[in-house]
Amino acid sequence: MSVSHRLVVLSALSLGVACGPEPVFDDNIGVASIPILAGEAAGTFATKATNTTLVKTPIGDYAGGGLNYRLLTRTFDEATNTYRQSSVLCGGFNFEVAGITTSLPESSYRAVAPSTQELVEIGDDGVFTQTGHLQLWGLRNLEDPFTTDLPADKDEALGDAWRDRVFDMDDDDEPGVTTFVTGAVSGEVFIVQRKTVSTAGVVLGPDRVVGLAKSTNEVVQLGNTNVLLDRSSEGSAEAHPDPKRSWFEEARLNDDADCDDVMSAEDDGILSVRAPFAVEGE
Repeated sequence: MSVSHRLVVLSALSLGVACGPEPVFDDNIGVASIPILAGEAAGTFATKATNTTLVKTPIGDYAGGGLNYRLLTRTFDEATNTYRQSSVLCGGFNFEVAGITTSLPESSYRAVAPSTQELVEIGDDGVFTQTGHLQLWGLRNLEDPFTTDLPADKDEALGDAWRDRVFDMDDDDEPGVTTFVTGAVSGEVFIVQRKTVSTAGVVLGPDRVVGLAKSTNEVVQLGNTNVLLDRSSEGSAEAHPDPKRSWFEEARLNDDADCDDVMSAEDDGILSVRAPFAVEGE
């Protein structure tokens, strides 16, 4: 080390200058964090989250599941060094399975009540975790929105005990939410659903987060317009064996952004069209 270099180092030490936290390399996704200061991740974000399942059918196994787009608002709690956030669904779609697609209009996504109990923790090293995202489709007034047992079947769901808790969310005079099935079998299916989502990954500076998502889905079918669709859920669907197929990405938006801005975020180059890290089969 040269004399001048030693003087620079000694001067820095005497001034109390210290290096920031070391970034963390997330082995699950192959991405290194870009750490941020406490509170820098507050604001408004567009979020894209996938939930990929493995659907077993008599003619083979298929990737099922779907994708949601959300608008979230995050505030920083200095006392606990955590973030509180709320989010609203803006849109989404389901993946085609064996030539069959289940879809809903964008208005149905936006009719889901906001999720208001979300908690985010971001370590000094840039490690990100989020819990508490909840979607209730055609359900309300649950004693505990997260844990109250759902009806065992459509008879219970449409009975007197659930009269005030199952409702026509999309205002089409059918109970619950109407989904539209097209393909080898077509028709309408009326359901209620509870979905939760937790995410974990790394921040890439104050404006972007990437990582993996985990979802739970509880579905009760209330009726249908085609007896061939008389099933209570996706049936043999299970978690996809590759966890990287269920991923999420967040990107900052202007504070006055709305759901339309979220839905145009891919076209605007704000959200990635495909997974933001290497995923086999993507």
